[in-house]
Amino acid sequence: MRAQWPDAYWDQRASRGRLLVHLVLLMVLLPLLVALLGRSALDGFDSLASGCTAFSLSPGRTPPLYLGLVAYRFVDKLAYLEIGDRALGLSTADLFGNNADSSHYLRALPGGGRVLFDALGPGLLTFARMQEEIGAPWLLYRDGELHKFSASDLGQLRPTSQTASLFPYPFSLNPGEDEGSSIIALPLSFAQRLTLSTTHPNGNFYALYRRLPWGTVPPQCPASTIAQTATLVSTHTPVLPAVASRHRKSGQLTVSPGKRVTFLTLRGPAQVRELTFRVPLSEAVAFGRSWLSIAWDGERQPSVVAPVKFLAGDGAGLYQPVGRPLVASWLATIQSESSGNQRLMAFHLYWPMPFSRSARFMLQSSQRLTTVDWSVAFEPFPDPPSWWGTFHATYTSVPHPPQGQALTLLDVRGSGKLVGTVINFWRPDGTLEGNPEITLDDSLTPQIEVTGTEEWGLGGDYWHGGHQTSLPLGGFPSGPDNPPGSERDGAALYRFLVADSIPFNRHLVFRLGHGSHNQSPYPYRALLLWYGTVRQTATLSDTLLPAQAGSRFQHGYQAVDEHFYDLRAAAIYQQGNITRSGTVSAASGALSFSLRLAANNVGAFLRRLFDYCTPNQSAAVYVDGAFAGIWYSAGVANHGPPGSPRHCWREEDYPLPAQLTAGKSAIHLRLVPVSLSQTPLSAWTAFRYQVYSFLP
Repeated sequence: MRAQWPDAYWDQRASRGRLLVHLVLLMVLLPLLVALLGRSALDGFDSLASGCTAFSLSPGRTPPLYLGLVAYRFVDKLAYLEIGDRALGLSTADLFGNNADSSHYLRALPGGGRVLFDALGPGLLTFARMQEEIGAPWLLYRDGELHKFSASDLGQLRPTSQTASLFPYPFSLNPGEDEGSSIIALPLSFAQRLTLSTTHPNGNFYALYRRLPWGTVPPQCPASTIAQTATLVSTHTPVLPAVASRHRKSGQLTVSPGKRVTFLTLRGPAQVRELTFRVPLSEAVAFGRSWLSIAWDGERQPSVVAPVKFLAGDGAGLYQPVGRPLVASWLATIQSESSGNQRLMAFHLYWPMPFSRSARFMLQSSQRLTTVDWSVAFEPFPDPPSWWGTFHATYTSVPHPPQGQALTLLDVRGSGKLVGTVINFWRPDGTLEGNPEITLDDSLTPQIEVTGTEEWGLGGDYWHGGHQTSLPLGGFPSGPDNPPGSERDGAALYRFLVADSIPFNRHLVFRLGHGSHNQSPYPYRALLLWYGTVRQTATLSDTLLPAQAGSRFQHGYQAVDEHFYDLRAAAIYQQGNITRSGTVSAASGALSFSLRLAANNVGAFLRRLFDYCTPNQSAAVYVDGAFAGIWYSAGVANHGPPGSPRHCWREEDYPLPAQLTAGKSAIHLRLVPVSLSQTPLSAWTAFRYQVYSFLP
């Protein structure tokens, strides 16, 4: 990583007063920049691994991070916890909780273009979805390098141009493949800055990304590795290690109605790499509706309790499509097979499932199953148990969705990561206007807001009116248009997340809207797949309220050119007119304060509740005098419908380098508002600061 961006992005048109601040910053940063010219990490910091490999933000004390393309290459480490980074999203979703989900672009460009994504590094863009070809050609700036592309450059199996070869299938998709979206799922690391913009007015857009602590060298993979990994993920079957092929148990069972049968118990430490069932085609529907339970390490309540077809990616009807498997994903498949003169339906699960002591597999069916062939491949898994979480499958059925209220499909405390969803939504129609929403670690506002249900499932425009498809990482495999005589059980999407998984360190809530205003009366069923442990790996260590004199005194708070104002507004993405009131600090000069930490921390992150109606706020961050990057909150809250309150409250996270916090019970922070190229200087606003300590 070349550390040239801290001074390259200063706005040289600053006023005389701001220029003085910048000169002081330059004096502080100049020795650092000189030292960095010959180094890959900050002076005095432990050298972080570069290239296409795993690395740790606190070596020896936290699990290695398998980020970006590395997550696919080492899918056996998918259960690993993430400690030290933050998962975030940017979206054009309606900030007012309505259905104008193309309304919140970050800023307009001359000629009609709009900036949709803008983030400072180090970071990792893991997913970006555009609607059809609206706004194309798109412009991707990454660390000063420009790529201009259109929908036709995406999803090519045999790329025909240099631009197309940058985004090979399935790490990009075009609207003809996924039925309605232009998608970049190739993880893109950036050290300095990444922006994505349109050349014409935009459609619906959302993106997922990781914010990494300053000093991190994001993983970068060569073109040959990208091509190899793209081929691997396209095969629908992860390559099993030889040891897993040697460790295999298999058998056959008959299941009586209503009776739960334990068909296998394994001893650990080990990790399941493949779980396969084969049943006669005549019993496929009954088997798909049967329930698989898996209990890890002697737990009384199994972590996995779900219908088999949901676990395998199809939450709707089972049938035999023409020209493709029913589910052709990378981590689960459902397909018809032949064995002699008999037709079978095979269900394959490839999710890695580690356990320490034991794994007990159980099956229960409401109908008699005469012949169920099963097979389990596993491997030794000696990795430290504190590094990973067990596999969970949480099933929810909502026969009558509450009117005016989103569905809570997962609410779990502890640490882990969300890796998949299978959602039955009845029909591909207006009910899909409901937005998925993900809130992490007790934030007031969601970190991730998606622009629609089908867009979460990689489609668009209701999958072009209901065209069924199955792709390596998502799809709409089954719905009301299944052939006559086959099972019709509503409609369902699946979305599996690997590089774009959603890590959490204390709490995750996944909510789903049903219809544009949560008005759909139709039933929902959903399965959420996640890894987790009850241990929380982040703890709230301190809170500062700048407008309260006692809190200011307690934290040694000082600020230059600061004023206060009362803000009465709603939170972003909130439906209805519920408002919150608070006194906000707005500073144009430097501010400083101290915050307490857990002494055994292995890093920390800051959280700020601020006024998003003030545009493009950015500040240089210093920890005990050491530069720790620039905290940039791109965009501004737009105006809503006449008569509605402003939606200004937003909460956002910023990770701090472990090297600047580890072993300290308190840190002194200094924030200096700065202007970036393309965005003028704005006041830095805050109602509240919090610091969370990452725990080993």
